[in-house]
Amino acid sequence: MFSFLPLRTYLEANDLSVKWLMREVGFSTNVAVALNNDQPVKIEIIAEICRFLKLSIEEVVIVTQVEAP
Repeated sequence: MFSFLPLRTYLEANDLSVKWLMREVGFSTNVAVALNNDQPVKIEIIAEICRFLKLSIEEVVIVTQVEAP
């Protein structure tokens, strides 16, 4: 499982929102909902968010639980 808590924390600390990020980066409302609810997001979108905010992937998403194969 993954959590976008680091991203949400960063945005809040900088008086920004996922909605603002959605407009700036250009992803869909479905992606915004996924980011807010720790649901799966394509790695390409995560990479675009990282590039736009100039953050490492570890500053955007964390692994909360590794599922057994």
